Amino acid sequence: MQPTIYARLYRSLSELFPNLPRLTEGSSFCTAPRIPDDWAIYCSVSKVTLPIIELELAHDQVVDGQDQPAPWMVFRIDTQSETAELLVMQDQWRYEVVYCDANRPNPRRTPMNFYAANWLTTLLGLHSVFQPVVTPSHALA
Repeated sequence: MQPTIYARLYRSLSELFPNLPRLTEGSSFCTAPRIPDDWAIYCSVSKVTLPIIELELAHDQVVDGQDQPAPWMVFRIDTQSETAELLVMQDQWRYEVVYCDANRPNPRRTPMNFYAANWLTTLLGLHSVFQPVVTPSHALA
């Protein structure tokens, strides 16, 4: 049987974050650029209510020496069922949510999740792995 898109997302995230089930709220991670003018991709664990983890991914973007809004994704990860789903995404053109306030799914839910899965697969193809970012407050602990 073929894995669902949600299982595929989980598998990709677990390869990018080797300790995925043990991520803690407030943790930050980064994949450094591999070549000059490439992206650094950042991650922040925004919420942990086990078995659910929410994390946000964004890349840096500088245009003509100015910081610009960067594409951004928010994932909900269920470590028990080993599935993940894109909740929010922003690209250069729009901001989209997967569920509205009434918890109805966006008609574009499936294509949005396929986009996210393909994006994560590209990161894996580039041999990216997120490394913890040590901040001064973490260094003192």
